[in-house]
Amino acid sequence: MPVKSQVAEPNWDLRTFALFRDVDDEPLTAVIAGARRLSLSDGETLLVSGQRNNHLYILLSGRMAALLPGDLSQRGMVIQPGEAIGEMSLLDGRRTSANVVAQGVCEVLAIEEAVFWRELAPLPGLLRNMTRLVIQRMRANSDRLVQSMAEQLKLEHLRKELGAARDIQMGLLPHRTPLFPDHPQVDAYGYLLPAKEVGGDLYDAFAIDHQHLLLAVGDVSGKGMPAALFMMRTLTLLRSLASNGVPDDTFLPTLNRLLMEGNDADMFVTLCVAVLRVSDGQLTLYNGGHPACFLAREGGPFETLTGAKGALLGIMPAVRFVSKTVNLAPGDRLVVYSDGVTEAENPAMTMYGERRALADLGTAPIDAGCADLVQGLVRGVSRFADGAEQSDDITILALHYHGSARFGPKYESPVS
Repeated sequence: MPVKSQVAEPNWDLRTFALFRDVDDEPLTAVIAGARRLSLSDGETLLVSGQRNNHLYILLSGRMAALLPGDLSQRGMVIQPGEAIGEMSLLDGRRTSANVVAQGVCEVLAIEEAVFWRELAPLPGLLRNMTRLVIQRMRANSDRLVQSMAEQLKLEHLRKELGAARDIQMGLLPHRTPLFPDHPQVDAYGYLLPAKEVGGDLYDAFAIDHQHLLLAVGDVSGKGMPAALFMMRTLTLLRSLASNGVPDDTFLPTLNRLLMEGNDADMFVTLCVAVLRVSDGQLTLYNGGHPACFLAREGGPFETLTGAKGALLGIMPAVRFVSKTVNLAPGDRLVVYSDGVTEAENPAMTMYGERRALADLGTAPIDAGCADLVQGLVRGVSRFADGAEQSDDITILALHYHGSARFGPKYESPVS
C-alpha cells in the first residue's frame, strides 16, 4: 500500500498544473495544504481497475502509467507531474477503468471525494479544466486502443502466416502408414512435434531403389522461420543427392558443401542418415554431429549405437565423416531421434537424458509396432516434463527390420 508522508505546505507552483489553471489560488492552497501526500515505490500500484475510488489524486513528482485492460502493448499511458488521477471515476461515480502503477519513486497528493466536491468543484474554472483533461484522456485512450487493435490484427495475420508455413513444412515430411508400403521387410514410423509454430527438425524416409531404403533425422540450429527455411533446403538437397544413387562416404561431404553455399547466416544442421539394404539387413549409418541412435537386437534391450561420427553440416568446409555399418537380423529395432528428446526438461530443469529414453523404450512389448514404440517414448518424455514448456522440437523415427525370408522369394532379390 502507498505510504503516507507528513503533511507539508505545498512547494510547487499551482499555475503549472492544467487542472488548476486560472483557478483562485487562495481557497485552492488551503484545500491542498490539508490533503494527504502519499509516497509510492517503483512498481507500486495506486489504483486497480474495477475498484471503488473516493479520491482525486494529483501526481506531484515521478512518473506513473495507466494500463487499460486488454491493452496488448503493456506500455500504458504515461502520467506526468501535475496531472490528475482518478478524476473520471469521481465524475461518473463508477469503478476505476485502469491500473495505475508507479514507474520509479513517486509522490502523490490525495484529495478526498467529499472535500473535492465541497471545496474545489465550486471554484470557477476548475470543472471546466477537469472536463478538458477528461476529454484529452479519452482521446488518448481511444488512440491507444485503436493502435492496440491494429497490433492485435497484425499479430493474428502473422499467426496465420506462420500456421500456413507450418502446414507447408509438415507437408514436406512423409506421412504414409506404413512409411514403406512396398517393402514389408520393414516397419517404420516417424513423428515430429515442433516447439514453436514452425521448427527446424526434419525426418525423411524413402526408397532409393528396390533394394535400399533411406531414413534420416536432422536438427537445424535456431528456431522460427530461418530454421524452417534451412530445414526445407536440407530436405531438398538430401533427396536430390540420394536420387543419384545409394549414398557412400562422399554423401555427407557433398551435402555439407552444398549447404555452405550462400549460407550467410551461418545456419547449420545435425543429421543422421541410415541406409538399409532390405535383402540382408546391411545398415550403414552416416552422422553429422547428431545424437547416436539406439539399437535393440532381436527383442533385447535398447543400447546406444556409436561409431558413425562427423561434425555438423553447413558451416565448416573441411570435415571428416566416418560411417558405421552393421548387419540387422530379423527382429532388430532402430530408433533415431533429435536432441529435443534427451534434452527435454522438467520443472526442476533436469534433463530427460539417454538413460530414461532407453528405459522407456524398453517398456514396449517386443512385438509392438513402430508407431506404438515411438508414441511410448513420446509419453515418457511428456510424463517426465510434467507440464514444463517444450523448448525444442521433438523428432523420432523408428525402424523394425523383419527380414526378407518370411515374405517369400519375391523379396529375396540379389544383393546389389
